Amino acid sequence: MRLHFVSLYALLLLGLVLQVYGRTNAIDYDALEKAWESGDAEEELRSEGDEHYRQLADKGEEEAKAFGPQMIFVTLKHNKPQQLEPLPDIASRWKAMLWNGGVEVNIYEVAESKLLIGLQKGIFAEDVIRFIKEQHEVKEYEWNGKAHLVSSSATDHYQKHHHRRKKSPLRRTAKHGKGSAIHNSGAKPHKGPQERSSHPQDTKASLLDSANLKSNGKRQSSDEL
Repeated sequence: MRLHFVSLYALLLLGLVLQVYGRTNAIDYDALEKAWESGDAEEELRSEGDEHYRQLADKGEEEAKAFGPQMIFVTLKHNKPQQLEPLPDIASRWKAMLWNGGVEVNIYEVAESKLLIGLQKGIFAEDVIRFIKEQHEVKEYEWNGKAHLVSSSATDHYQKHHHRRKKSPLRRTAKHGKGSAIHNSGAKPHKGPQERSSHPQDTKASLLDSANLKSNGKRQSSDEL
């Protein structure tokens, strides 16, 4: 009977242990399920490969956006009607200048003093903006939703240092030194009256020599006769 009591006690103890173990496992599974449902932060779940792929995708989107079609709004200065060039003429002139520079654009008149510059290749947007800043008619431009004022000092500086000037003709000096027009042409300088009579003694000596030669010639002719 004592053995039967011990066996019953052991069975009760084993059942209690199994019950506690089962409860413990159920709590662990519930906690795991809740953690799985909540999940970790998005950055923690990403691997190095996923992060590299995301960076490439973002860069590709930025490049595609930058290289795609672009629109630039340009506001011109308000001048007097008789001094202001018509907008169609300005648009045609700008389009031709940009075309000569290798940039193809379309320019539209959208307001009284506002132009829209559209280009299909966004890679040339910086070149177009640089061109806009150099035009004295421009007051401001808008690109990517941001307005930028164009200072008059920048346009004046460009017009001063990049305007083509005609070369003034070289003046010929009266001196007959090296490098002068007379010296280069090979012509002999014309002597003035002062230069001819600057040596009276040499002139007298030459006259005497010529007179002696004539007299000697006459003597020789008389002797021969």
